Amino acid sequence: MNVTMVGAGRVGLVAAACLADFGIKVHCVDNDVRRIDALREGRVPFEEPGLSELVNKNAVAGRLCFSTNLPDAIRQSLVIFIAVGTEDETPGSPNLKPLFEVGKQIARAMEEYKVLVVKSTVPVGTSRRLAREIMKETSISFDIVSNPEFLREGSAIENFMRPDRVVLGASSHQSLAIVRDIYRPLYLIEAPIIATDNETAELAKYASNAFLSVKISFINEIANLCDNAGVNVHDVAKVLGLDRRIGPKFLHPGIGFGGSCLPKDTRALIASAHQLGCELPVIEGAYKTNVTLCSYLLERLKNAVGTIEHKTIGVLGLAYKPLTDDVRESRAMDFVRLLLKEGAVVQAFDPAANAAAAALVQHENLLLMPDAYEAASNADALAVLTEWNEFRNLDMQRLKKAMNGHVLIDARNCIEPNEAVMEGFDYFGRGRGTMATKEQPAVVAV
Repeated sequence: MNVTMVGAGRVGLVAAACLADFGIKVHCVDNDVRRIDALREGRVPFEEPGLSELVNKNAVAGRLCFSTNLPDAIRQSLVIFIAVGTEDETPGSPNLKPLFEVGKQIARAMEEYKVLVVKSTVPVGTSRRLAREIMKETSISFDIVSNPEFLREGSAIENFMRPDRVVLGASSHQSLAIVRDIYRPLYLIEAPIIATDNETAELAKYASNAFLSVKISFINEIANLCDNAGVNVHDVAKVLGLDRRIGPKFLHPGIGFGGSCLPKDTRALIASAHQLGCELPVIEGAYKTNVTLCSYLLERLKNAVGTIEHKTIGVLGLAYKPLTDDVRESRAMDFVRLLLKEGAVVQAFDPAANAAAAALVQHENLLLMPDAYEAASNADALAVLTEWNEFRNLDMQRLKKAMNGHVLIDARNCIEPNEAVMEGFDYFGRGRGTMATKEQPAVVAV
């Protein structure tokens, strides 16, 4: 079987490489000429563990090819996956223009029946709107299958190859059977295939991400309470996570959810509900909590060091999560912006996202450093904002000697508090009590 993947971004490229690894011939098409040229040369344009190897393996095997010629790819394929971005046009309103434009291009190139599979995250009713747009351009029959992705950056290949579930929304048994056949290799690991209608599939994606948003904001609110109560949030989270009705995942406190999905999708679900005359106070509250967490962290820093104007603050971590260079809606970058607004000099380091951060924020007081110790050099305080594994094993003595100050803000609880205290740091974690000093050790989970 030949399939086309429209979009060589994070979702489209991962899906294209994985489908090719199933033994399918995949034409990956994008209108970004430089991106396609890079992929033809074996260069993947973003960080994702294992993706470069998977892309190159299947390209060499002839199962994965890259092109800017969408009509040619469509003519060769029965199934066309659409994985174009739907970033906010305005807050809560996804930009669906690229999706509809792709639909029109497909319609103009169709010469026989096609199955269009929408992997882009879209509001309820979008597939019906897309069908209407296509029918304005062609009388050839087609079906649309809603197939939302549930990939997590940093583990996207594993998520695709071993999914919790595959959701297929359609009104046609024929199109469902065709797309089921594409995912046939997953039957061997008994991955659940959920067949439903388009609207349910569209809403299920938003509902899944909104639930995760609520869970993350919940544990962050509990972490705030633990700071004031002198209780360790990790002990509380362990009790919660052992309850099978709750589960242990996404109960790690930090500075909130970010990236290209959770914030955008939560806003979109809230906006869609308002358009339908429905209120979602729990989800809206979770989003509001998320927005306030950087300010909460900033106040903790200011309480520790006083005014931060003209002070040097070291920052470790800029990506919204480890194992990616993605800084879209990164809470770490939001915190950096707050520091710059307060007049601080920020010395920052991220193992993968320095370049992306430099492109996103241009400011004379933002200095991108080559390693963690350079970021800490002569700093009045240091903040750990992304939980990269290498930050869990920093040399505390070397770090302290590099700094002018002694305040350590561990926003991701990467560092052993009492180890930091032994080297002379005043340690501030998330939900580990107000602070830890030599006179007042941290509350440590048992």
